[in-house]
Amino acid sequence: MTWSCFVYLCLIVSVALANVRNTNGPGCVFNLDQESPKFPPHLFDATKKEIIQPVSIANKRIINLPVGQQVTVACAGSNNVLIAANLPFGEAKFCVSPSSRLRLGDQSFGYNSLGCKTQGKETVKELGKCSTRGTLIEIGWQIESSFIKQITICYQRSTANTLFSSSVIRGVSILADDESNTRPAFRQGSFFNGIDVNQAYLQTTQMATFTRILGSMELAKRYLDPSKSFYLSRGHLAPDGDFVDAASQDMTYYYINCAPQWQAFNNGNWKALETAVRNLASGRMADYTIYTGTFGILTLADVQGRQKPITLAANGKIPVPKYYWKVIHDPASGKATAVIGINNPYLITVTGADVFCPDVCNQVTWIKFERTRMASGYTFCCTVQSLRKIISYSPDLGNLPLLI
Repeated sequence: MTWSCFVYLCLIVSVALANVRNTNGPGCVFNLDQESPKFPPHLFDATKKEIIQPVSIANKRIINLPVGQQVTVACAGSNNVLIAANLPFGEAKFCVSPSSRLRLGDQSFGYNSLGCKTQGKETVKELGKCSTRGTLIEIGWQIESSFIKQITICYQRSTANTLFSSSVIRGVSILADDESNTRPAFRQGSFFNGIDVNQAYLQTTQMATFTRILGSMELAKRYLDPSKSFYLSRGHLAPDGDFVDAASQDMTYYYINCAPQWQAFNNGNWKALETAVRNLASGRMADYTIYTGTFGILTLADVQGRQKPITLAANGKIPVPKYYWKVIHDPASGKATAVIGINNPYLITVTGADVFCPDVCNQVTWIKFERTRMASGYTFCCTVQSLRKIISYSPDLGNLPLLI
């Protein structure tokens, strides 16, 4: 029997011991550092509706399939197939213990033989409206009749601006992420009509854009100084580092999942914040829902001293955010913290208007980086309720206590 699974191939695998009378065996243990195929499949738990991810054990990336667990082995994407020779799809499969091989009919295969023809390819779905101005988009895996959402995005087409992205950090697995994966190029898909987004981010284009907006090339050169990391980078909202497997990391590289961010901030306090959140999730073995968004438009003084809004494209499109914000929500404990960074390394002093909510960072024990350094992106904290009073499209979580 062949399972069509829409545009990809999948294999139902029932994981059990070869000797079914032994119910206390270890199941299948796969060490991904030693036996990963070039393009690993996704192992899908149809009961929990989630991808099975590895965990870090003694600094090894391990997948452990318990006795009797049923999974779907999926190679997502058009014309993608599981390349194990003469694979009898749809037949009963058993885990051969202790060798940790999957028995497929009369043959057994180690994890390294369960490779896909190509790396799994995600599905991008538009679902309607979000906020009052945006288009709701989901990126994830289509596995049989199930869509496994990985990233949710609220994107505003009229300004080519993303309001927010959301995803989940799996605390038990995040330390087992695939660090060997190389970064792909960003993709713009069909979301930026009439704009070459990659061209807009080039430093030569930024110089021309700043010159046009500010009225002076000399002034533009003073603002754009690569030697100090003072240029606009592709700032991830849902970052690749929040995902475990290579294919899921790669799906973050859509331009709708990023916004212009000063590199000194991107590689400064924002990077420190992302690392702190992952360390918190792994240290507490918790699954956190993360919302990351933009707010406002950065302005800089032009040649006549007037504040001008900065965008990477004409007609006000691809605006440079004044703020980046991140909400870290722990659904299990009912706690959340909002952290906001000012995307302006040229800020000299911070006023009450800049810090738009009571700063509660002194209560958040896991924020230990130098958050007030201007060039690295001045950072402050809010309750999620106070954030929503200012940013209407931030998550409506109610009056939650701080995640400290």
